[in-house]
Amino acid sequence: MISVVAVIPAAGVGKRMQADRPKQYLPLAGSTLIEQTIRRIHDLPFVTELVVSLSDDDPYWSELTIELDKPLHRISGGAERVHSVANAVRYVHENELSAWTLVHDAAR
Repeated sequence: MISVVAVIPAAGVGKRMQADRPKQYLPLAGSTLIEQTIRRIHDLPFVTELVVSLSDDDPYWSELTIELDKPLHRISGGAERVHSVANAVRYVHENELSAWTLVHDAAR
């Protein structure tokens, strides 16, 4: 079976949502949107590792309790989504995690 690393850019602040927190941390069905996204992607059998790019000063990530049986790497995001994706893809390449990468935004 093919091995894929999932990249989840989540460094955004969700300005257009006008919420009290970034949209990836808004509640959805008993947990946050980012937790829902991570769990769904984690459950894909071909995904072997996950890389989440977050803002360095993200105050919400540490509040989450995400239990996974696959490695989850937290890396620094960028000023824009494109930079967060580039940072994550670079991390995957530099650490030789996989030849294949899937990118899925945390808040979509």
